[in-house]
Amino acid sequence: MRKADILIPVYRDPDVTERCIESVFACSGEALGQVIVINDCSPDEAMAPRLEALARAHPALVLHTHAQNLGFVGTVNRGLFLRQRDVVLLNSDTRVTPGWLTEMLEVAYSDERLACVSPLSNNATICSVPTFGEETRADEVPEGSLGIASLPRSTLIPTGVGFCMLLKDAILRMIGPLDPVYGRGYFEEIDWAMRARALGFLSARANRAFVYHLGSVSFGADRTGLNARNKQTLSQRYPLFFPEMQSFYRAPEARVASHAVSRRVRGLHACVDLRHLPEKPDGTWGHGMQLVRGLQTQPGLSVAACVSFPSVAAELSKDGIPVVEAGMLDAYQILHRPAQPRSPHLLAHALSAAPHSVVGSPDLCSYRTPLNFSSLEKYEEYRALSFVAVQSAQAVIALSEHNRAELLREFGLPPERVHTVPLGVDADRFGQRNPEENRRRLAGHGIASRFFLYAGSDAPHKNLRLLLAAYARYREAHAQAGDVPELLLCGGPSYSSGGLYHLPAETWLVPGARYLGTVEAEDVRALMQEALAFVSPSTSDAFGRSILEAMAAGTPVICSSLAAVPEVAGDAALYLQDCTQEELSRLLSEVASSPETRARLSAAGRERARQFTWAETARRTAQVYEAVISRPDPQSLFQRQMLSTLLRSRVSEAFVPWRLPGT
Repeated sequence: MRKADILIPVYRDPDVTERCIESVFACSGEALGQVIVINDCSPDEAMAPRLEALARAHPALVLHTHAQNLGFVGTVNRGLFLRQRDVVLLNSDTRVTPGWLTEMLEVAYSDERLACVSPLSNNATICSVPTFGEETRADEVPEGSLGIASLPRSTLIPTGVGFCMLLKDAILRMIGPLDPVYGRGYFEEIDWAMRARALGFLSARANRAFVYHLGSVSFGADRTGLNARNKQTLSQRYPLFFPEMQSFYRAPEARVASHAVSRRVRGLHACVDLRHLPEKPDGTWGHGMQLVRGLQTQPGLSVAACVSFPSVAAELSKDGIPVVEAGMLDAYQILHRPAQPRSPHLLAHALSAAPHSVVGSPDLCSYRTPLNFSSLEKYEEYRALSFVAVQSAQAVIALSEHNRAELLREFGLPPERVHTVPLGVDADRFGQRNPEENRRRLAGHGIASRFFLYAGSDAPHKNLRLLLAAYARYREAHAQAGDVPELLLCGGPSYSSGGLYHLPAETWLVPGARYLGTVEAEDVRALMQEALAFVSPSTSDAFGRSILEAMAAGTPVICSSLAAVPEVAGDAALYLQDCTQEELSRLLSEVASSPETRARLSAAGRERARQFTWAETARRTAQVYEAVISRPDPQSLFQRQMLSTLLRSRVSEAFVPWRLPGT
């Protein structure tokens, strides 16, 4: 078994020093070699007798005492000369925890390129948890419940951190001890790590080892002056070091451990990016709100949102959901973007944010179909943005198993990074029928007779041309019967090459069909509740949100049997098997003429819709958050960093996306 010596320079505070040494013997196990303790002429009279008592109690403790103060670097270098193997430089104001040394050795020898390793701590700059880069009181970080056991074993860092730093014996023999130019301390360990870096060796953080650090006991009030002097020396030698540290602070890998520990000691904090929501309520608006409200009810989860419009912020405030302003994202472990960013600026700044990245599935139909865009350039940009978004995410949320399979096939993602979380439906809202209110709303659109309904976009894959042709065939077949139901269409235009809504009505509407345009959310509910049937012949849906809403309203559904639709509708719909005009015309006739069919589909649809709740969507989404925090994928973190760096260099740094509307 590998062993390491422990080198503890001692100067002040006998009580703190004794706790440090006792913890080393209690928590290091078989990996412990000798413990070299050097009393650097301590001014505390109690120090020498306390150390001598410890040496008598622990035969592996080798005690040396200086007649005059040599300073930190001189003391360490003497100890390095006395070592017999790999050595850990350990400040006397630390307290180690079980397994710390074995884990650091495991990391050190996981890669021949590693020269030094430092553990996590409550106070160790780039090794600090739960707040990255900042000190947290030791009593705020309870031992044994940090949630670090499943983290990536190590993270490459620009330098080791000197409070606790394992130096490999082979590298020490190659490049020598600390440089005496740094005198009493600060930055001398960075200088050593940079000398190793010059030879191609690296530094690592052991993400599953933890050492408590009190901080600044040895240097006291002299800290500021020592820091400034030695920082200048280091900067002159290695002018790229401090810029590299600034870059590391922005890197996703930097906060892997702090996110996990913060989740354990402070709870889970997630921010949902709702900037895709429009100013006025529509279907997308409502679903974004339902997701955040559902997440708000999850135990141990605090949720916030970032938005584009004051109206959205005002609606969130009614439920006590905070809106994130610029500079607030560091407080969150998760940034969840349900919708695809539509510009390189938004994506670049989202990728450079501190939290883990969770994204929703991109619109794969748009990803594959240039017709949905006004130019080839916009289509290619959407494809590139989609690719970068999913490849750089720690988790991708698919809306269905069909959607998940497509994502895995299209983007070559590891299966463990893609999670299926179906959307919910507000069954109570769509199911509560007010006939008088519905009549009033329908009258506002000039609707006084029976009708079939389609609600949604006019994107080509929605297959509206088939619906219109089938309806024309149905109307012609029943022309003699009188009272032929209308076909009503509502939704916003997609302005795609194959879209219809933006064209003159006379060029695409057939007799008996009407386009209502974009209607209010409450009008959509009334239309769904009063329709003879909801018809959706779409060929490429990742889910089928409107189908569920119609089912919750008790309205029979006619839909295609393609993509994810059967997964959502189950056995509660009439399916198009061949997607022909004749087949759809026949199904329209069956629903319109058979009260029994309508009653059967209505009952089955209501039951089916009750299986898709926002509470379940929120629960499964929170599970994705937990998985990302506790088991982050190192490859995705690396990809995110590389793509973020590339994007950041291509867009304006002056762009500020995280700003509360109106500020």
